[in-house]
Amino acid sequence: MKLCANRPEGFVCKFPQNRDPSILLTPYKGPLSHLYNHTLTSCFLDTILIPLCTWLYLAALVILTTIQRTKVFSRQSLNSLPQPRQSTHSKSTPDVQLNDPPAANQTPHQRTKLHKTLSTLYYLLLLAQILMCTLEIVRLSLTHLGIGLLPFTLVALITAAAVCFSSGLKGRIPVYRYLNLALWIALAIVNGVKIAEERKEGVGGREGSKYPVRDEITDVAVMVVVYTVLAGLEIALRGWKK
Repeated sequence: MKLCANRPEGFVCKFPQNRDPSILLTPYKGPLSHLYNHTLTSCFLDTILIPLCTWLYLAALVILTTIQRTKVFSRQSLNSLPQPRQSTHSKSTPDVQLNDPPAANQTPHQRTKLHKTLSTLYYLLLLAQILMCTLEIVRLSLTHLGIGLLPFTLVALITAAAVCFSSGLKGRIPVYRYLNLALWIALAIVNGVKIAEERKEGVGGREGSKYPVRDEITDVAVMVVVYTVLAGLEIALRGWKK
């Protein structure tokens, strides 16, 4: 299957015959649309821009995991070196552990219950987003428009859920909350750009097909809202650890 089959514009497209004859059938290359001013092509969005969020997210995970493993290895190497003897006359000071004060007007039981509620909502929204992305991919495929590289978004969603559930793969990625937050914000932005492109294409476009433009705009708008809520929950759950 082609990445962007039967779409008005791809990476290399030709001007339609109702355009200026002087540029008739002139190849056009690039992400900017020549049919709709000040917007990107749907092919570029589905094949490059939206999957780019996943690629950067996965690359950051690999880099941070490698850095953390290097730090752990260096710490273990230092601990294996012989340590200098401490004087028997020196007085050891007991470690004092400071705990964060509980939130005002909240008992520990209430805080635990609220945390579980937010976490449950977080994973339910992730599941809903996976289903929404799958729905968009299936409907694009049934309409024979090509699915680009949109399945990479499913990889990002599943990976983010696994990283969060494992608390940053058991501490190997301490800043996983920040990475997830950046992922949700980036996906919300690029899908917002996609809505702008589809509105320029025309809300009444592809009427009578299995996936009218009106339906696609609705689906993508729902995903933008879910990404925004996920970002808010990410901030709330990150602050909870403090």
